Amino acid sequence: MFVFAAAVPALMVVVLGYVVGYALTEWASGLLDSAFGAPLDPGVPEVVGWLTGLVLLGVVVRVLVDRRRRLRRSLRRARLQGQQAEVERLEAALAARARRRQGRRHQK
Repeated sequence: MFVFAAAVPALMVVVLGYVVGYALTEWASGLLDSAFGAPLDPGVPEVVGWLTGLVLLGVVVRVLVDRRRRLRRSLRRARLQGQQAEVERLEAALAARARRRQGRRHQK
């Protein structure tokens, strides 16, 4: 079940990137056809669409991983500097994330 929970959002991101990449390539192909009389081959928008989807998935994963690392790094730094109020705020944010994740697991 976990595989589907992770795969569905990832697939949605890839499909969104595919649609955007395909549409932009089709539009560019139309411009090339009207300007130079030489459109792109029919398979090019398909390839560009899938590549755009995979790149978008990579960007989304990178942003999410960096966000989590940044939160943990801030917590570590606040502990070292003795900023108790900041430590409590960051610990609460991490605990809230953990509770949300646990809640999702129990709903399934």
